[in-house]
Amino acid sequence: MKILFSPSKTMKIKNLNFDLESEIIFKEKTDFIIAELKKLSLDQVQEKFKIKGKLLEEVYDNIQNYSILQEKTAIELYDGVTFRQLQLENYTLENINYLKENLFIFSALYGILRANTKIKPYRLDMTINFLKENLYKFWEKDIEEYLINYSEEVFINLASKEFSKQVSNINLNIINIEFRQLKDGALKNISTEAKKARGKSLNYMVMNSITSLEELSKFKDDGYNFSPELSDKNQYIFIKNM
Repeated sequence: MKILFSPSKTMKIKNLNFDLESEIIFKEKTDFIIAELKKLSLDQVQEKFKIKGKLLEEVYDNIQNYSILQEKTAIELYDGVTFRQLQLENYTLENINYLKENLFIFSALYGILRANTKIKPYRLDMTINFLKENLYKFWEKDIEEYLINYSEEVFINLASKEFSKQVSNINLNIINIEFRQLKDGALKNISTEAKKARGKSLNYMVMNSITSLEELSKFKDDGYNFSPELSDKNQYIFIKNM
């Protein structure tokens, strides 16, 4: 069982000293992206990234100084809502190994990452256009050829829709996980709640070394319950009463 996950824009260096490190999978392509980003002026970065002020200065400086930025493993550096649900400080070596072996994190800069891949602070969305082709197309073949090596596995897709597009045309056994909130008698998709749930479900899988769909369906954190009525063989839906 493998797990597909999204990165986060927010990053924060955490000193957890995970010693199971691996190198960037598609280093040459990452270096190419950085080289192309470095050609952008400050004004161009502001226009294409739609950011300004302190954040603009930070992103621009990180691009220009990429070679000297501090490295940390992906699981230690990402710090968005989903990643803050992971109880990293409580993870045992067994938990870390589970992440190392089973988690794949999509990235506009790195293509695909393992939990223990060493990366540097960056900010880049799949929708930002600065190459001759868009980033979906840029990474399409590499991601497909990499993941197809695991074609006998079941893939649990906890990635956002933005990144799930990367596997929509790959012949893999993918189970899409959806989280819905029952509020005022109607099922809703509340973005922040869904992000939290994706993080909590990954944490559940790690802490319990989940290896089967039956075990996965028992996820109940934060009030969620599996809905067999709304689910099918390609999609598992979990509902939370708000």
